[in-house]
Amino acid sequence: MICSIRDVPVYYKEYGEGKPLLSIHGWSVDHRLMSGCLEPIFNEIQGYRRIYLDLPGMGKTPVASWIRNSDNMLELLGEFINAVIPDENFLVAGESYGGRLSLGLIHTAGERIDGVLLICSNHPESENLPVKQTIWKSEALKAKENDPDMDAYMELAVVAAPEMFEKYKNDVLPGIKAADYNFLTNHLTGSYGPELENKLKTTRFDKPACILAGRQDHWVGYTGAYKLLEGFPRATFAVLDGAGHNLQIENEPLFNQMVKDWLWRVNLR
Repeated sequence: MICSIRDVPVYYKEYGEGKPLLSIHGWSVDHRLMSGCLEPIFNEIQGYRRIYLDLPGMGKTPVASWIRNSDNMLELLGEFINAVIPDENFLVAGESYGGRLSLGLIHTAGERIDGVLLICSNHPESENLPVKQTIWKSEALKAKENDPDMDAYMELAVVAAPEMFEKYKNDVLPGIKAADYNFLTNHLTGSYGPELENKLKTTRFDKPACILAGRQDHWVGYTGAYKLLEGFPRATFAVLDGAGHNLQIENEPLFNQMVKDWLWRVNLR
């Protein structure tokens, strides 16, 4: 589906009916990262309208000259929400850069957001990043060592197994291959302007939240996510051992359970 925002034809997919859930993927991937990890959960749970978009320069949404930083991305998201979810409160799920955008939405549209899920969120106060390590690698991966995508997978893998490699190839890699790297590298900055960057450090959200981080995530770490807790009185926070920046793939059973718990808490009314 396409939703035109100014001059940008934003590509998105949606499934189901009920409470809207907007899912925002990370940097240089696309909507498949989010639908790949969330749709198996919603195969068991009804009552949600899931909306997965591609951000500009990623997936099937083209670049736009006016989008230069995260403030502009936030403007586009706000207009997209008003067009696709005009009259309802909604939930937000964000992964990595999508988590940073989700925090921004709390400041611009927080009164309409009934719950937030943050997965390996990129946060301005992350520090002391873990050293990259693979703590376990299945012997069965040897049969796939000549696969041309194996090196890219292993750059992030903390726990590596054939089924996780296949999920990476289905959910993560297609977006990486589709991204416009000239735009992402030379034209877009992931930061907000100084005013919103400072506000992110004291973000407050008093509705149900789930904040998940990988103990071995050497891209964004977990300390920045932990610093959110003081402003999130209804948050469950978990740092998963044996998980890096692809936490949702590397510990899928616990990830699924944490998301289900978050949805349960959202419905405690």
